[in-house]
Amino acid sequence: MEEDIGRKGRLTTFWEERRVIFICFIIGFAQFQYGYDSAAVSGFQSMPGFLRIFGYPAPEITIGYNISTKVQRLIQSLMNLGGLTAAFGCYALGPRASRRVGLWIACAIGVIAISIQIGPTTLGALYAGRFLLGVSNGFYLTFSVTYMSEIAPAHLRGSVVGLVTFHTSFGALIGILIENYTSTSLERKSYQIPLAVMYIIPTLMSAALVFLPDTPRYYISRGKHDSAVRSIQKTRGIKDIDRILADITDIQNTWDTEQELHKDARILDMFRGSDLRRTLITFGCSVGQTATGVTFLAGYSVYFYVQARIGSPFVWVMIGLAIALTGNLGAFPAMRFFGRRPLLIGCSIASSIMMFGMAIVYTKSTNGNPSAGKALVALSIIFTWTYGLGQGPVLWAVTSEIPSQRLRSQTVGIANGINFIFGWLVAFCTPYFINPTSLNWGPKYGYIWGASNLILAIWVFFFVPETKGRSLEQLDELFGKRVPTWKFAAYLTEHQTVDANRVFEEKGASSTAFHVEDARQEKF
Repeated sequence: MEEDIGRKGRLTTFWEERRVIFICFIIGFAQFQYGYDSAAVSGFQSMPGFLRIFGYPAPEITIGYNISTKVQRLIQSLMNLGGLTAAFGCYALGPRASRRVGLWIACAIGVIAISIQIGPTTLGALYAGRFLLGVSNGFYLTFSVTYMSEIAPAHLRGSVVGLVTFHTSFGALIGILIENYTSTSLERKSYQIPLAVMYIIPTLMSAALVFLPDTPRYYISRGKHDSAVRSIQKTRGIKDIDRILADITDIQNTWDTEQELHKDARILDMFRGSDLRRTLITFGCSVGQTATGVTFLAGYSVYFYVQARIGSPFVWVMIGLAIALTGNLGAFPAMRFFGRRPLLIGCSIASSIMMFGMAIVYTKSTNGNPSAGKALVALSIIFTWTYGLGQGPVLWAVTSEIPSQRLRSQTVGIANGINFIFGWLVAFCTPYFINPTSLNWGPKYGYIWGASNLILAIWVFFFVPETKGRSLEQLDELFGKRVPTWKFAAYLTEHQTVDANRVFEEKGASSTAFHVEDARQEKF
């Protein structure tokens, strides 16, 4: 019984951890911009005011304008190329990079990118703005996920990191909502107003970061133990100094061990020893985000509905996103109580069914059939809800927690870069599949995404271990001992987290002993 308690650790309630949950909620808004922009660009491709400048007249199309496959490809794919560039930048900054500085860089580049898209009317400026916005999103993604995973307690880490999916869907909903009221205008303001709204996130995020500390793991990597203590106290509201010092000791010991084992770390370290397995799982989960097909629906939802001749496309996309948010909210408790593997496998199978369903309905129906249109809308909404409940938050959580502590920023950065490559490929190829001037598949594109979701479910079953309730230090131990995938959930580790006092007494405080008395006397 005692061993079982030790393995599970001391679980705290949402109320006890309300401070760290609130902070992670704020940091999660870094992904609001990505969701908002994806929806905005999806809407731009069906807005006369945008197409009058960047598209061409097309009387045969319902809205009277269309966009060329080339432009459609570039405005989506260049953002992914920018994200890949950001991944290299994150790697260059290394594991000692300040998470806050990384987010500030994202904010600054984001403001520049938005300004470029609002001002000029040339395709070159539009492409440049899209690329820079991708760079901004890449920095946002890497450093926001890393920040949240490093300040959250183990049993809440998956849930709070999963907030990025909520923010992505919420951003998309707001983007479509605003465009619903500007889409009918033939003036430039029809797309300038939605773009200008994007200034809000980098402005508020920059201000919030002034009052927030960096993560305790970052401070430990810089040898700033006192700052690490204050970081835990400020982000989690813990006043028990023994409990804080126990966490610091555990982080320090793990960091020292990894430093000793990887004194001359290079990029190839991610592909050596136990880190190879962790790297492949991280890369797989990151690519899995694109494999779900969410990029297709997020980037082309309005255009998709227009081509399928579904009435009021902006309204239906809004309804779908609003319903999807309930899935995002459900992910928070589901991640804590059900575990990663069941959610990810079950939701991937369900998403596969929805994608195949959309493709089959469109294949068997006549063009413009009202019943088929309703079925397409319903299936796409169920898919988005399913993704928000399981695939989105779980894949983000696993991507952030699987890499070793020393290589986390670099591994997550490169994983996001690989995901951006696949995202670029999807963004580049999708217009060719769905545009009526090319293959004109429309919703039949779902055949490809149905198959990829099924492959994702099979891969998770064989390779992705259960990480629910494990601290980052426990995961280091589990991978270091090469514990098989199916034994992760039941394996008893040496890193115990029953309560801070017990951990502190068992592990000692050799690495931080010279800080103990000062910390005890500090006024909290």
